[in-house]
Amino acid sequence: MRSIIFFILTGLCWTEAADWSYEGNHGPQNWPGICRYGKKQSPINIIPDAAINTDLGALKFIRYDFAFSSIIKNTGHTVQITLDGVPINLMGGGLPTTYILDQIHIHWSAEHTIDGVRDPMEFHFVHYDKNFDNVTSASKYPKGIAVLAVLFELSDKDNEDLHHIMKAANLVSDWVGPSMAQIDSKVIPSFLLPKDRSNFYRYEGSLTTPGCQQSVIWTVLAEKLTVSESQINILKNVKSSDGNIKFNYRPIQEIGSRDVYHHIEGYSSSSSTASSLLVKVLSFFIVTLIAI
Repeated sequence: MRSIIFFILTGLCWTEAADWSYEGNHGPQNWPGICRYGKKQSPINIIPDAAINTDLGALKFIRYDFAFSSIIKNTGHTVQITLDGVPINLMGGGLPTTYILDQIHIHWSAEHTIDGVRDPMEFHFVHYDKNFDNVTSASKYPKGIAVLAVLFELSDKDNEDLHHIMKAANLVSDWVGPSMAQIDSKVIPSFLLPKDRSNFYRYEGSLTTPGCQQSVIWTVLAEKLTVSESQINILKNVKSSDGNIKFNYRPIQEIGSRDVYHHIEGYSSSSSTASSLLVKVLSFFIVTLIAI
């Protein structure tokens, strides 16, 4: 009965921590249903040269610059940060509506890859459509969820903006059910984003954990933040009921017939066509001059 209640309350994953994992018999190759057969699954490998360049408009981060009291939780699959206070919203950037931030969680290594390169860490800012009561309800509908992904590349130095989060992650590293702790300093979400948010990739996909609902609009920021190896090692020491979570990324899924868009501020397909034509004309004259 407890497992059934847990499933009903979350609606986004299986019943208990032992029911799915990132390796072994309960690993991604054995996740059931749409996780296995869906045609719009995430994460994907983003190939910038194959993406469709466009201007989707600027993303708008509402109250991302506020300071929030926060709780961190070891879910048995990741560490998850929940902010307490007024709603935090994401809108603009081609999104069809306003989305409310539900939680932030961490993947080590990154789930999305760029040109096949996998970074050491990825943050997911999980938002749900303001027209629904919560993530569970919104996940049942197309475009009900908007996830903002931030990639982190390796650095020799600690990222100071992650200090209090990593300190709290260490506090909940032992698995005693869903262990929780208060983050000892207020979290400012904008500090967990790169300064340049005008360059991003967009595609339609799914949640990256069971049940893999295909209800997600993904926004993957192109600019990356940094993280040190010592900070990554804190995450690798987080435990589940099966032992240390050495990694918690889902393998790359097929893009299939989906389009991936690359938002470039001020981009115009007409100006791009004109530039291409100009290059061809100049090339023609250069070849002609050489021939003479």
